[in-house]
Amino acid sequence: MSITGAMQTAISGMTGQSTAIGYISDNVANASTTGYKKVESRFQTLITQSSAQSNTHSSGGVLNQPFFANNAQGSITQVSSTTSIAISGNGFIPVSKVTGVDSATGLPTFETTSYYTRVGDFNQNSEGFLVNSSGYYLQGWSVDPVTGVIDTSSTTEVRVSNLLDAPVATSTVDYAANLPSNVLDANDSLPATLPVSSIEIFDALGNARTLNLTWTRIGDSEWTLSVEAPDSTPSSFGPATVSFGGSISGAGPVAAGGTIGTMNSAGGLTASLGAALNDNAAFSFSLDFGSGAQDITLDLGSYGSTAGTTQFAGDTLTLNDFHQNGVPQGTFKSLAIDEQGFVSVTFDNGNVKTFYQIPIARFNDPTELDRVNGNAFVATPQSGSPILAQPGSSGVGDFVSAAIEGSNVDIADEFSKLIVAQRAYSANAKIITATDELLQETISILR
Repeated sequence: MSITGAMQTAISGMTGQSTAIGYISDNVANASTTGYKKVESRFQTLITQSSAQSNTHSSGGVLNQPFFANNAQGSITQVSSTTSIAISGNGFIPVSKVTGVDSATGLPTFETTSYYTRVGDFNQNSEGFLVNSSGYYLQGWSVDPVTGVIDTSSTTEVRVSNLLDAPVATSTVDYAANLPSNVLDANDSLPATLPVSSIEIFDALGNARTLNLTWTRIGDSEWTLSVEAPDSTPSSFGPATVSFGGSISGAGPVAAGGTIGTMNSAGGLTASLGAALNDNAAFSFSLDFGSGAQDITLDLGSYGSTAGTTQFAGDTLTLNDFHQNGVPQGTFKSLAIDEQGFVSVTFDNGNVKTFYQIPIARFNDPTELDRVNGNAFVATPQSGSPILAQPGSSGVGDFVSAAIEGSNVDIADEFSKLIVAQRAYSANAKIITATDELLQETISILR
């Protein structure tokens, strides 16, 4: 081993330790950076000549190569933003980067390169896109808001511009009540009419309308039903007869007393004729509020079943269920991403519609991803191609909604590494000082 070889080895040691201090400084500087993944030192010895057989060894040195802890979990913190998400476990969020603006639409254009991140602090910008604090745009699979079918063939930038929800005209009214079998009129005789049952329904334009149901007891187990929609043409329907108990359709199986046995069509009310127990018992009719025919099904329950409309003992009407399926026009109320990655909009009419699902990208070796500005990553041949999967499946982690992932840097650990690196740097410097003195002695031999 030469003196100059020892000096070169010490210099490589100082270089490696200074590089380690650089990694530590980068980690400490980003200790509060959302989604930051630390860089660690991996020291490797450099061998010029070393053989146990020939009993020789020449000094080589050391090389400090970075190890990227991209798959190490950071701490998860709950936040108030419902569009923020964090990943608990493996995987990355697919995002894209803006390259410019489309002159025709005024909307941003995006790079063809795919990016991935753990920075999930997304917020909706003025154009409806979800963008994180580093300027990357969230990507997801499109979801049909009506059918719920997810298109997993490709991802697209998540943009929610649906600020209005179209009204849904009422098509079904569910009614369940107990008609009192003992009710009589003021003269203790029949017919006896119960108080009107009213419900708000909606026409095709989302206007609120009123539907009134009136029951009249005409016999021991017989009632008539009249329906009125004041704003419709026609406005009155019925009366149609409903009988409790007895043979269904007059010749079928017998319905127990107090349950619907037969229903007759009359006055625009068309009864569904049951042929067996538990067949649906409903009246259908058509309204017109000026926007064309609006077909309504009034569901009273089932033939021979106590689940629905019944006639049992009592003196007053007991209403158990009375609701309809129409909704008025709605306006945007809130946007949220849930634990399954579904991006849903809540409207003020109560409707909730899902437009996207955010997948999680998995890599065979995430430590080999290339880093780019803004805590984002791009795939490399060593990392493998991304595999997109639904949260919690195919080896990927789960989403935590209304949360962000912090840095995976441990300050105490970094300071411990700093002390070691500093001392090792000083020790290598001492070796250089010692070899310098040896060289001085060697030069002095010539004097």
